[in-house]
Amino acid sequence: MTTTKDGVEVKVGQVWKNLDVRTVNDTVTIKEVGPGFAKVERKGGKSTMLSIRRMHKHSTGWELVSEPAPE
Repeated sequence: MTTTKDGVEVKVGQVWKNLDVRTVNDTVTIKEVGPGFAKVERKGGKSTMLSIRRMHKHSTGWELVSEPAPE
């Protein structure tokens, strides 16, 4: 699954914002997408995995900020 439950297709190059109130200005860039996960890069270059199931507008979810730049 590479689509969120809000119907957004997760793609390389997108920027997502963490909606968790415990974080401030936490954004990630999608670097790789696989079945059920996205490999993301945080500011400072740290990479981590993110479950696509968590990528939805909720108090502990994620919100799409921007689409990848056109090629």
